[in-house]
Amino acid sequence: MIMKTMNSELKKVVSRVKTAQVQLQSLLKNKTWVEDARKYAERQGREVKKLFSADVGKVKNFLEKERKELEKFQKQIPGEVKKLRKFVTTQKKEFEKLLLKVRKTNGLKKTRPVASKKKTAGAKRTETSTGATA
Repeated sequence: MIMKTMNSELKKVVSRVKTAQVQLQSLLKNKTWVEDARKYAERQGREVKKLFSADVGKVKNFLEKERKELEKFQKQIPGEVKKLRKFVTTQKKEFEKLLLKVRKTNGLKKTRPVASKKKTAGAKRTETSTGATA
């Protein structure tokens, strides 16, 4: 009994394989499936191009705007560098002036005679006249 059912199952499988083989051979002989696949691929390719064309256009526009902005900045750079150099040189001159003043005031303090511990009335007057306070 089991052998009969197995044989019948095997016969069914073999018949299915034979029909599939016949279909495959007919497809290979006709080669229409190749043409259908090519047409399908072409349609899909056109759809993909449509989808990308809009995005590519947006990217091109964006890059063009950015290029123009960069060109503007490149034109401004030399002028800005000149301004910065001028600012730095003026600051340098101002700093040198301040250093000279500091050196002069430090030099004056060093050359000033040291007052004695007892202040006299005359010494008090000279200190107030120079701007120092008691």
